[in-house]
Amino acid sequence: MSDNSTSKKILSLDAGASKIRLVVFDEFGHTLGSMVKNPGANISINPEESSKKIIKSMSDLLDSLRLGYDDINHYSLGIAGISDDKGRDMLFKRLDDKQISNITHLSSDVNPIFEINCSDDSAILVSVGTGFICLGRNQDSKIIKAGGKGLELDAGSGYWIGKELILNLSFSRDMEQDENEFSELLDMTLKHYQTTELNNLLDGIMDSDDKYSTIASVSKPLISLAKKENQIALSIIQQSTQHVAEHILTLADQISYLNDDLIIIANGGVLEDSFYRQSLEDALSFDFENINWLFPSISTAYYPGLLSCKLLGININVEHILKDNPIV
Repeated sequence: MSDNSTSKKILSLDAGASKIRLVVFDEFGHTLGSMVKNPGANISINPEESSKKIIKSMSDLLDSLRLGYDDINHYSLGIAGISDDKGRDMLFKRLDDKQISNITHLSSDVNPIFEINCSDDSAILVSVGTGFICLGRNQDSKIIKAGGKGLELDAGSGYWIGKELILNLSFSRDMEQDENEFSELLDMTLKHYQTTELNNLLDGIMDSDDKYSTIASVSKPLISLAKKENQIALSIIQQSTQHVAEHILTLADQISYLNDDLIIIANGGVLEDSFYRQSLEDALSFDFENINWLFPSISTAYYPGLLSCKLLGININVEHILKDNPIV
């Protein structure tokens, strides 16, 4: 039996735009503690605030476990927007202040999920949450991405869905749109944001520090309306899946994807919905007869740490984590 007090400990963190998930586990796969923080931290949007949120989340988890920063052997942080130079430099400064920058590995929030779940070119990762990105490997084992250009640029994301909805509601109803469906859409939106006036909603969102995750949050109730055949909602969802499908097909072409069936490692809150996935399958049906979906079996909080363990030569994988009641 392992001794948790002397075993190597890894703090692993997954920071997306909507949530920060973090966990401490040891070299034997035992989960020592975890935490989820809302909202998230995309370090390219507000570098100072995002880097503060990340450090505070780590401190809060360590405090809850009665651990100090020097009790952790390695930190692994998967962070949305980490390619942003200003944000990365600011985070490194805060890590330096905690004297842990030399034992910290930084990556994007999605690369670890892809690398742990697919070591070859047999699958691609598709992540549709607040943001959107696809990852795949070419025949030279180089990771290629499609999308991931930024929340304002990536059509099809949860943020894009919410923004399209608000744009639809902000203008007078198109005469081709059903009046009842338009009213249903407006009522759903006002209820979701707990307000009675659209102008108040828009003012509140624009003044919010968490504009992107706030706008993206309406994507789930919108999908629910699309399921009920609200044609305006359905049109927005179909446009989203068409945009995502176009990126998937571009990536498949770039990496010379050879499988007859498409294997997708799914990530992100929007892709959790089976109706959305079916719409995406429909958009890809001309090019792929079958789509096989793979979902991470443990919380995404673990994957940055598991990738670091792989790079450091620590023999631990998903199976080890699964044996000891992991968070999911």
